[in-house]
Amino acid sequence: MQVLRAILIDDEPPAIRRLTRALAQVPGVELVGATSSAREAVGLIGAERPDVIFLDIAMPGLTGFEVLEQLPPDAHPAVIFVTAYDAHAVQAFDIAAADYLLKPFAQARLEESVGRARLWLEARPGRDAKPPPIDSLWVHRRRTFARIWLDDVEWIEGHGDYAQVHAGATAGLARTTLKALEEQLDPAQFVRIHRSAICRRSAIVSLHRKPTGAVSVLLASGAEAPVGRRYMRNLKALLHAVGDTSEVPGPASQQG
Repeated sequence: MQVLRAILIDDEPPAIRRLTRALAQVPGVELVGATSSAREAVGLIGAERPDVIFLDIAMPGLTGFEVLEQLPPDAHPAVIFVTAYDAHAVQAFDIAAADYLLKPFAQARLEESVGRARLWLEARPGRDAKPPPIDSLWVHRRRTFARIWLDDVEWIEGHGDYAQVHAGATAGLARTTLKALEEQLDPAQFVRIHRSAICRRSAIVSLHRKPTGAVSVLLASGAEAPVGRRYMRNLKALLHAVGDTSEVPGPASQQG
């Protein structure tokens, strides 16, 4: 097992001591530095080049996000945010954090975070690299920040810098664009059908044309999603693959 070199950054020294004791019980982790100063953290990370950093968010001087913005271009540690607040969780995953650990946490949850950091490092992205594949999405639903597994996702609706994730009767809002999501989703499982819609292939029941000429897909839950003309080829290929082209509408004038 590769030993992960870790740095702890939290403006509360007692929090650093608690995390230090907890990490001492996790195999394969070596603590190489800790600081309660966000400004000192930038230089510490640059000097030690850790594999993983445990980073608080709300700190005086610099926030955890601002610390990351000041790192050297060639520094790519796995980031585990450790905070008492869940308000920044969407932003954390928007920058591809390895995990988001809420205080107080159980020892088992910390060990799970270290495991996620290892997986992140196996697919360590560069600044311009394609993001690693995902198996779930974190969304805001009412006042809850929840995980939706991709196996449960029926379709995703784009709203600018956000995406509404539909999973059966539930839905949640993720801070990401459809373009970014499309790069991470398995094309064998998901298909782009509109500039504002991605669908799970297996959830598509049928295609039909409305009196206005617009084409939409009917999904397994009974929901409908719009089809853009430029994406009709994707759907025709899907229906050809399953041997059914009887319901493919002809040329349409809708945009999308």
